[in-house]
Amino acid sequence: MEDNAGETLACCAVSNFKTKPKSNGHDCCTLQPKGKNECPKCSQKAKGVLGKTLKYLLRDDAKIELSSYDGFSYCKTPSCKVIYFKKDVILTQKDIKVEVGLKDGANPANMCYCFGWTKEKIIKDIEVNGKSLALQDIKRKMNTIGCLCEIKNPSGNCCMGDISKVVKEGEIK
Repeated sequence: MEDNAGETLACCAVSNFKTKPKSNGHDCCTLQPKGKNECPKCSQKAKGVLGKTLKYLLRDDAKIELSSYDGFSYCKTPSCKVIYFKKDVILTQKDIKVEVGLKDGANPANMCYCFGWTKEKIIKDIEVNGKSLALQDIKRKMNTIGCLCEIKNPSGNCCMGDISKVVKEGEIK
């Protein structure tokens, strides 16, 4: 989702709600940094991420090494070990407090960092119920208690797009 100036909004799903989700002091539609940078390991384009995302998710020992949380990009390539990078700084899973669910080998494969939906939980939901209730559950909670996507999700973005992909893949099987 983009605003009129072309900046990417963190929450792609808010416009689908009848009322704007409560944010408890946070806004999952925080404007994300513009532009894309090439990951130094996999050469794929990566979007910028807010400094507050890193501040929340980095382990204390990784924080000590940084002069600033700003200017980092998030590599979403599943097979790449890099999570965040800028210039000569590379941060990997060992530097992050949570398992980055979109990376190969993640266990659990976290998908929704606000409400605890993992890839495994979504697949189990489909096996038991014939469909997943993940999207409905997340939307309901976003409209009632709010979310913290911009700091809890390593991408700094809303998880709804990633959840939708997992649901579709699981329902096709």
